[in-house]
Amino acid sequence: MFFLAIERLILTLLLLLFALHVHAHEGHQPLPTKGVQVDTDRGYITLSKQARDAIGLETTEVSLGEVSSRLYAYAETVAPWNAKAFGSAQISGSITRLLVRPGDSVAKDQVVAELESRELEMVQLEYNQYKKELALNKQLLEITKPSANVGAVPMTRLLDLENAYQQAENSLAIARIRAKTLGLDTTALEQNELEPIRHLVRSPIAGKVIHSDLSEGKFVDAFEHLFEIVNSDVTWVRLQILEKNLFSVELGQKVELEFADGTVRLEGAIDRIDAGLEPTTQVGWAWVSVSNPVVIPGLVGNAVIHTNTQKDRIAIPLSAVFSDGLQTYVFVEEASTRGSAEYKKRNVTIGPRRLNPNSSGISVVEVVQGDIYPGDRVVVKGGHELSSLFFLGVLKLKPEDRRRLGIETATANWQKLGNAIPLSASVTLPPENRSVASSQVAGTIHSHTLTPGKEILAGELLMEIASPEFYALQLDLLKTILDADLFRQRAQRLQNVGTETISRRVLVEVTAKAEQLEERVESLKRQLASIGLNANEIESIEREKRIIDYLPIRAEIDGRLVSWVGTLGETVAANQSLVEIQNLNSVWIEAHLPAQLRDQITNESVGQASVLSNDNIQFPVHVVRVGPIVSEATRTQRIWLVSNLNTTPTLNRVTTDHAAVTQQIGKLRDGMQLTVLIKSTDGSSALVVPTVAVLRDGLNAFVFVQRADDYVERRRVTVGRTDGEFIEITSGIMEGEAVVSAGGRELQTAFASLR
Repeated sequence: MFFLAIERLILTLLLLLFALHVHAHEGHQPLPTKGVQVDTDRGYITLSKQARDAIGLETTEVSLGEVSSRLYAYAETVAPWNAKAFGSAQISGSITRLLVRPGDSVAKDQVVAELESRELEMVQLEYNQYKKELALNKQLLEITKPSANVGAVPMTRLLDLENAYQQAENSLAIARIRAKTLGLDTTALEQNELEPIRHLVRSPIAGKVIHSDLSEGKFVDAFEHLFEIVNSDVTWVRLQILEKNLFSVELGQKVELEFADGTVRLEGAIDRIDAGLEPTTQVGWAWVSVSNPVVIPGLVGNAVIHTNTQKDRIAIPLSAVFSDGLQTYVFVEEASTRGSAEYKKRNVTIGPRRLNPNSSGISVVEVVQGDIYPGDRVVVKGGHELSSLFFLGVLKLKPEDRRRLGIETATANWQKLGNAIPLSASVTLPPENRSVASSQVAGTIHSHTLTPGKEILAGELLMEIASPEFYALQLDLLKTILDADLFRQRAQRLQNVGTETISRRVLVEVTAKAEQLEERVESLKRQLASIGLNANEIESIEREKRIIDYLPIRAEIDGRLVSWVGTLGETVAANQSLVEIQNLNSVWIEAHLPAQLRDQITNESVGQASVLSNDNIQFPVHVVRVGPIVSEATRTQRIWLVSNLNTTPTLNRVTTDHAAVTQQIGKLRDGMQLTVLIKSTDGSSALVVPTVAVLRDGLNAFVFVQRADDYVERRRVTVGRTDGEFIEITSGIMEGEAVVSAGGRELQTAFASLR
C-alpha cells in the first residue's frame, strides 16, 4: 500500500508538470518547477527571483487617462460649400480682355475679365435718348406754361407736355435701375458715346482660379460658367458613417485623420452631421473643418472617431488582462523583495474604450469595475504562465460574478401566448415635416448660408438668386407704379380743370387708364409675393423706387438641412429643387402588411421596432393608420406606426431608460430600414420564457438554467411560437425553472472555456 501511494504521488506530480507545460503559450517559457507557490482559493502566487527571471515577468503601473471608443471611417476632403464658386457674366457678349489665368489668386469682387455686348450699347443708347427727351420736354414745358396760363395755348396742350415730361423722367429712372442690374453706374452710361462700354466680370469669392476656358474674342452667353474658383484656406473632411454607427456619432467628438499613405496626420473635431442618408448607399456623413495648407480638396484617407470619451479613468495595458471565460482578471504585485514577489489575482471588468491618445503604441484599455487603483503594478509579461495555474472547471456563479456580468433570470411559466407579425419597415416622414426649396425663376446662385445638417428655422434666408426675370418683374412693377401715379395725377388735374375746358370723354379715358394700371400694379405685387418676396420687401420697392438685387429663398418649416444641390455662381433652372429640409422631431414608420393578415391589425395594435443595421436600437411602437387599398403588385397594405414610450406592455428587449430611448429615436433618419414585430390576437397557453433567454448555436437553440446551488447548466431546448416578447418552449425545461434572461452571451463564452 505504501509503495502504491508513492506511485500515485509521483504520477500526480508528473501530470501537474505536464499540464503546466501544455498551458504555457507559444513563445513563452513554462513555469519552473521550483520557486513557485500557489494558493488557488485566495488567488495568490509567490515567485522566487529565479522563477520570475525564467518567464521574463514584467510589471507596469496602473494610471489614469482619457479613454474613448474607436470608430473607423473612410475620409475625403472637399471644398466648403461657400468656398467654391463659378464666375459668369450677366449678359451675352464677347470677351475683350482676360485679366487672370488658371492658378492665379484673386480677391473677392476682383475684375477677372472684360466683355463687350450689344445689350450694353442698347442700354446706353436708351439712357441717352431718355435723357435728351427729358431735357426737350422740360424746355417745351417752360415755353408753353406762360402761354397756357393766359389762355393763349389750350390747357390740354400744357397737360400733355407735363405728362410727356413725367413719362420721360420715369423712363430715365427705369433705365438707370436696369443699367445697375448689369453692373453699370451712371458715370459709365454718361461717358463719351464714341468709347465702347464694357461689362466687368468679377470674382464672387477670394481664392484661386482652377479652371477657365476663356479666350479673347470668345462669345459667351448670359450666366454661362466662365471660370471656377476655390478657396482652400479651410477644407472640409467628409467622413463616411455606416447607418449602424450613426447612433454613436455626435458633435464635438475628436477625430484623428490620416492622408497620403500616412504621411499627413492631423486631429480635428466633428462640427457637422448630415441629417439624412445617401439614398443609394444608405450611409450618413459627418464633417470636420481643417485649416492646413497640406490638406486640400480631393484627398482620400482614413479617420478614427473617438466616441463615448471620459477623462480620469483607470487604464491598464491590454497585455495585462486575462480571462478564463467567466472571469476577466489581472495579476497585481502585492509585495516585492530582492528574493521573491507576491502576486494577487484580481477580477476586473474591462470596458470597450481605449486610452486616448497613446503615444507609446501599446493598447491600453479602461477598467470599469474591479479592486484596482492608480499606482498598483500589474503583470504585463509572464501573465500567461501565471494564468495557467488557474482554470475554470465548473460554471458556478458567485454573487460578484452575477453583478459583473449583469446576470438576470426569469422563471419559465405557463401563460397565454399571442402571435407576432414580423414586418419589414422603413422610416419615413409626415408630409408636413418635409420641405423642398426652389427658385421659381431661372438665375444664378449669388450667396447662401448653408452647411451640412444645419438647424433651420421657418422663414430663415437660405440663399439669394440673381435672376434677369426677377429684375424684369420688378422693373415692370416700378414702371407700372410710375405710370399709374402719372395717370391718376393727370385725371385729378383734368377733374380740377373742369369739363368746360376739356371733353368728358378725355377725363373718363384717363381715369380708366389709371384704374387699369393700378390693377396691374396689384397683380405684379402678387406675382412677386408668389416667388418669395414678403410684404415689407414689396412695399420697399414701391416706396424707395429701387429694386431688390437678389431673389431671397427662404425656409418653409423648422428642421435640418438634408440635401443641397448647387454652387455659388451656378446657373439654376426655374423650379429646380435646391434644398431639402426635414423636421426629424417626429417620424413615421411605414410597413407593408400582407393582405391576409389585415384583420389581425387595428389602430390600437402595439409592437416593437428595431433598426435592421443595429438591433441594439429598439423601441416600442403602435399603429396609427392603415392604408385604404391593397397593392395589386405585392398584395400588401401599407400601415404607419409611431414610437410611443408609454406603450404597454413594452417588450423586454426595450430598455426602461426612456431618456436613452428618446435620444436614440431622435437619431432616426428618413429611409432607415427597420424590423417591426406587431402583436396580434391572443393565442392558447404555453410554457414560455423571455425571447432574449434563448440563444442559438448553429441550428440548435439553448438556454442557461440557473440551479438553486448557483451552478449554471447549458441546456438545449425546442422552441415554438413567439410574440416577440416571449417564446414557447416545447421541450428542454420545466415550469418553475429559472433561465438566464440577461448576460447569456457572456455565459456562452465562459461555457466554451470549461475544461
